[in-house]
Amino acid sequence: MSHMRFCVLYLGRMDFKRKHLLANGDGEENIRCLVPAILIEHPVLGNILYDTGNSPLSSTVYSEYTNENFPVTEFVSVESALKEKGIAPSDIDLLIISHLHFDHAGGMAYFKGTKAAKNVYIAEGDLRNAYYDALTRGGISPYCKESFDLEGIQFHPISGETALAEDLILFPQECHTPGVTGLILKTQNNGNVIATSDTIYTRYSFENQVPPGGDNAESKKDFFKNLERVKRLQRKYDAALFFGHDEEQIKEWSNRGWMD
Repeated sequence: MSHMRFCVLYLGRMDFKRKHLLANGDGEENIRCLVPAILIEHPVLGNILYDTGNSPLSSTVYSEYTNENFPVTEFVSVESALKEKGIAPSDIDLLIISHLHFDHAGGMAYFKGTKAAKNVYIAEGDLRNAYYDALTRGGISPYCKESFDLEGIQFHPISGETALAEDLILFPQECHTPGVTGLILKTQNNGNVIATSDTIYTRYSFENQVPPGGDNAESKKDFFKNLERVKRLQRKYDAALFFGHDEEQIKEWSNRGWMD
């Protein structure tokens, strides 16, 4: 392989009230929240995985609050999704975790004892916040310590824009959590792509400037500042945006297969 290629993995879904995702409309409406990951084959860095989906033990390790408000209604393990691509967790060289919330870091246990476990890239702000929040907010925290506080895990915190390669750039965002890692991919045949993760949940949120739902006022304030930053990056790289939980887009992109 002479150049990078990537694909979107479908890792199941959660069903919950719209008010937890978007701050307008009928908050009591039920919505489907799909869970993606991005698999990257890189000619220099090897196999890279961006996010890991939910935990196979969600019903027991997630808090009662999480299971009640964000139930996992369809679980697809990252292990089985990788297998469909002919890859095992042991074949992954590097993990990038956008942030350590339960539905993004829940599958990290599949990588215990692998080379990827020693190469986990994460925003410093989110790593600090994850431990603090999990240990101080208890059952209402979106962080599940059992998912990410694993034996043998070695985190590589980043605090600013970080180029792992010329065609693969990480950038921490201060929205949703104090450090959500965005991803910039420069492909040969499909243009440039920016993955926002949960700083912008959906295309609708981006186009209509709708902040996240929930009771985090700070996150809503930061949303608009980060939105302008993402727009600037989109113009700079002439990039397509891949949003955190956009049902239609995740379905479409996961069906595309490999993109290079």
